[in-house]
Amino acid sequence: MRILFKSVLILDSTSSYFQQKVDLLAENGIWKEIASSISSSADTIVDCENLSWYPSVVDLRVHHTLPGGEFKEDWNSLQAAALRGGVLDLALLPTGNPVPQQSEAIKFIRNQSQGVNYYPIAPLTIDNKGENFTDLYDLQLAGAQWFSHGSGSLQNTDLMVKCLQYLQTLPVTMVSRPDTEGLSLYGQIHEGLQSTLMGLKGIPVLTETLSIKRDLDLLRYVQNHSFGNGSGGFKLHFSCLSSKESVALIRQAKQEGLSVSSDVAIHQLIFTESDLADFDTNKKVNPPFRTQEDQDALWSGLQDGTIDAIVSDHHPVEIELKEIEFDQASFGVVGLETLLLALLQAAKQRNISSIDSWIHHGPAKLLGIEASQLGLGHISKGVLVENKSMEFQESMMLSKSKNSVFLNHRFDHQIVGVVNGSIYTSF
Repeated sequence: MRILFKSVLILDSTSSYFQQKVDLLAENGIWKEIASSISSSADTIVDCENLSWYPSVVDLRVHHTLPGGEFKEDWNSLQAAALRGGVLDLALLPTGNPVPQQSEAIKFIRNQSQGVNYYPIAPLTIDNKGENFTDLYDLQLAGAQWFSHGSGSLQNTDLMVKCLQYLQTLPVTMVSRPDTEGLSLYGQIHEGLQSTLMGLKGIPVLTETLSIKRDLDLLRYVQNHSFGNGSGGFKLHFSCLSSKESVALIRQAKQEGLSVSSDVAIHQLIFTESDLADFDTNKKVNPPFRTQEDQDALWSGLQDGTIDAIVSDHHPVEIELKEIEFDQASFGVVGLETLLLALLQAAKQRNISSIDSWIHHGPAKLLGIEASQLGLGHISKGVLVENKSMEFQESMMLSKSKNSVFLNHRFDHQIVGVVNGSIYTSF
């Protein structure tokens, strides 16, 4: 199988062809020829105006609905939505019902990889209840390299420190979505001017920063008392940062030499609290959209390396829990199909020319997988994007759940194809 891509602008910053327009010829999933012009025959020729090439998206945060939530997302719709968004590698949170917490469940999820690669995140505690440990070591042997307390933060300090003590001896990543539940309880949106105007209980920044400070202090304690048993491959990862203060805490921790990393959800980089004035429940997310100052700090954190990755925080929610009163609606948005498109548009507005380190190279390194390389002899893997505007409609969505924050939003780009080895999927 030979596929020829004509006149493609390369926007993979690690490639020697970066910012050059070239022809690309792949044969049986391997780059066979890269040149300014290729006249070789091919089974498939892709030739569109204004084509750009990006490495595929590695998404570190996807809420898993399986088993038990097939009505929100099943294996087929998950794969279709991921492909549509150029996401070929994704980490699945342990949020199914029942929770996938046995070695066999981890192996089963990994074996579902067809067209896209799934990396199951294992639960820290049984049923995500924060009471008793899962078989952490067995789950790691089964292939789990990341561990989390469901989609949130382990509130029990004693359990948290014990998880750190145990897992820091292994080359794994422990994930925390920082939240102090006693402070965020019943909260709806960011605690500030907009929550006052809308008459809704706010979620203060303190709920996030207090959680980060606790976890960093516990990490310091554990690493200072590891007696040489700590693994150099262990990392504590903070997911979905949303505030200026949080970025500052992670920046300080990295400068201190702590084994930490972090990510931010794409919607946090685009919307602020003022965008909730229309009471659109699709914009109800946790952590909530915060201030413009917070958003600017998140972008600064990306640019100076404090934040390592941008995630979709893909969270399918059935329509019955979105088309109701705002204070009764569930948190969450779907984002696999729009992560890359939204980032390209937001980066353009901020005059940022290179985004691939935040969606591919950085998250691939954190996930422990090999990043793709655009060069002769390497596996062909990436996303073709056309510089052509389009309005994102519900009818276009391949996810079973339609709770997108970008409905009726006009993007400057379209994804026209995804390459994964010898498989080319066109749209």
